[in-house]
Amino acid sequence: MENFERRARSREAEKLTARYRKFKLPALLDAAVNVTGHNDAQCIKVLKCVEGQYNKALILTMSTGQEIVARLPNPNAGPAFYTTASEVATRQFLRDRLGIPIPRIHAWSADESNAVGAEYILEEKAIGQALGSLWHKLPLSSQLDIVKQIVDIEKKLASITFPWHGCIYYQSDLESRQPMPSFALVPDQSHGLPKFAIGPLTHPKYWQGKRAVMELNRGPWESIVDYALAVGKNEIQWAEEHARPRMNFQWSTEEPETPSDYISVLQRYNKLVPYLAPPPLCNEQIITISHPDLHLDNIFVDPQTNHITSIIDWQHVSASPIFLQRPFPQMLELSQNPQAEHQIIEKRLLEFYFERLGSMDPFRWKMLSDPLHAVKSEPISLVPCCWDREDLFSLRNAIISAVAHWDDISGGGIERPIEFTDKELELHKNEMELIEGVSMILHQLQEDGLISLGGMVSPERYEDARKWNNYFKQEFINLAEDEEQRELHAKVWPYH
Repeated sequence: MENFERRARSREAEKLTARYRKFKLPALLDAAVNVTGHNDAQCIKVLKCVEGQYNKALILTMSTGQEIVARLPNPNAGPAFYTTASEVATRQFLRDRLGIPIPRIHAWSADESNAVGAEYILEEKAIGQALGSLWHKLPLSSQLDIVKQIVDIEKKLASITFPWHGCIYYQSDLESRQPMPSFALVPDQSHGLPKFAIGPLTHPKYWQGKRAVMELNRGPWESIVDYALAVGKNEIQWAEEHARPRMNFQWSTEEPETPSDYISVLQRYNKLVPYLAPPPLCNEQIITISHPDLHLDNIFVDPQTNHITSIIDWQHVSASPIFLQRPFPQMLELSQNPQAEHQIIEKRLLEFYFERLGSMDPFRWKMLSDPLHAVKSEPISLVPCCWDREDLFSLRNAIISAVAHWDDISGGGIERPIEFTDKELELHKNEMELIEGVSMILHQLQEDGLISLGGMVSPERYEDARKWNNYFKQEFINLAEDEEQRELHAKVWPYH
């Protein structure tokens, strides 16, 4: 048990290091003064916001009365230059070309050698109030109206299509890099805006760890097959060079999970890809922009009218095929809330979303109505960084599910290109039973407001969360039928 606790402490130290961002506050405040246009202006208050996964954020109150939000990406946010440069270009494109309500960027730098010593974005404070503080107090009619606005904004986002799958940049920023990355120009370069281009993806899952210094294919791509094969080959290349054997007690208590196990699953995935992706000219291949993380706190509204005034968190957003986009906003995820009335409201909101989507964006609605959509898209979504997430089970499970639906996926009459041995399927079944048992408890901890999935808690709630964790961990151990199983249950519990 000591080894597991040491490993957990090591991981926590790694996470803290990945979120540590050194910068020069006086220089950042000087940059904010320049934004005001008044040389005699001063910053009279600095408020540190609750830290997100990928950014430091400060609210700077200036003597002129302005409030400026300063955001600095953490080291774990992905490639520093590309992450900042792409977000800035994407936001200008969406705000000035499509009229999406996004806070205006006052100043920015993607060069850490600047006076601040870090990449940064200075932007206006989001107008309105975060929807998370209002949502559950609103009547159903107001909630439905906000969902309607969300669909309308999504439709506006989808009104421009792109020939390539990748992130948006200013063309000049990509041309300034050495070596210069692959990119494709965005068509219809009008409206008096800078020239935009589609370049490499910036999400950390394509750059994590040693991937950051490897020559991997991060786009852009012309088709889903090109993308899906690229991420599989990227992971194989990374695994061959950097993955190391490790114990996965949910899989086996005797044999380690090896890079060869991972590569074997990836090779089978690559053989499936041509059958998972939709045909080249179908609507699912259409490339548009969508917001991948529309949860309640990323949406701001006027509390008097419930009109959406701002949408934030556009970091890592890309132009991607509809087939690979999130099926519906995170804010409409169904919870496990046992209260019948609460469940009825959640289901009604989700039903209304799809009703509205059917009339506003029938192509996307038709794709999401395909019962095989999740079966075909899930394996592709799980590949990037799968080993790092310690989630080979989910990828293998998605591939097994695709094989189980083979006749429906292939149209029949085509021999399955891959198989799993009886031993592999038996080990997978045993792993599933353990994972489902733990997952049920973890979801209950989240629903009860005790510990969120993933184990992240605020510092002030740490001690309470630790006590609840110890209690439920012991309850899970007590479910074991013998001493060997008790030891196994202790090993597979994810929080320490």
